[in-house]
Amino acid sequence: MKLARMTVGLTLWIANGLWLAAGLFGASTSDSKPLMLRAPASFREWREDWPRASAPADPIKRAVFQNINEDRLNAGLSPVAWDEAVSRVADEFCTRQIAEQTRCHFLMDGIPPYARTGFAGIFGKGAENSVSWRTSASSFSEPTVELALSGHQEMMSEEPPADGHRRTILNPEVTHVGVGYAIDCGRFQMAQEFLTRGLQRLGFQVTKEGRPSALFEGQPRARRFLRFVTIAWEASPRSITREEANSRVTYSYPKPFLAYTPEGEIHLQVADMETRDQLRLKRDGSFSFTFSPPQPGLYTFVVYTSSQEAIEPRPSASATLWFE
Repeated sequence: MKLARMTVGLTLWIANGLWLAAGLFGASTSDSKPLMLRAPASFREWREDWPRASAPADPIKRAVFQNINEDRLNAGLSPVAWDEAVSRVADEFCTRQIAEQTRCHFLMDGIPPYARTGFAGIFGKGAENSVSWRTSASSFSEPTVELALSGHQEMMSEEPPADGHRRTILNPEVTHVGVGYAIDCGRFQMAQEFLTRGLQRLGFQVTKEGRPSALFEGQPRARRFLRFVTIAWEASPRSITREEANSRVTYSYPKPFLAYTPEGEIHLQVADMETRDQLRLKRDGSFSFTFSPPQPGLYTFVVYTSSQEAIEPRPSASATLWFE
């Protein structure tokens, strides 16, 4: 993709391979069928700030977290910070996987991983690794920490080109990680949720009356500058069978159809999509924009920032809203 004279690549972060979840952007919704925000269901207004420094209290999570950063340091990469909020999302995901007898990245509700974290009010640009162990016995003879570390080591032992999990762990752009797990019924399930966070804060507010619209407001981290925001649409999630959930071994973010650039910069064009100068910027670097969904479905917003104008913009945050 291109922004002005600069090539801008939309990074598709995957667990292992590529699965395109994008649908075709269709016609507008009729006025006789007003849209409502379905998810995040617990709030129409939310703000997330840069997470406070913390460390995992759970010994299993702590061991995996330490191994992740040891592997990154051995590869010459910066360590990632612990993210407690996304760890809780991973715990719930793993618990439901065991209950449903599913594996990989999808539950039987059909909601993609980036929407699952977005619905929890977590706005980092994400990538998920998923590990599953089974035993024919009533329970595992191995300690739980051994199962967790063995799963991590299996991913780190991958070789190209089938090394998607390893590349996720060693992605130089990720800044945070949360680890979740569950063990029951002869099954151990673990998820590593990696996030790239380039914003100090991001929040939204959705109107309740008339045609709904979402007002986003955010602030890049120090010495980072907002470049543009992309917006993608896909059909509303549908329930899927266990077999279908287990067959979705990889995933990616959906392809965007629309981009917002700063107001007045009409010469900027993000390649391969409609571009509008709809981003309102303040002198302190904070930004805001409004979006009104023209039809039902999932809308995923990805914020791109860069450290300097001449540096290629990179994904720095993500949010997903579901309108029906």
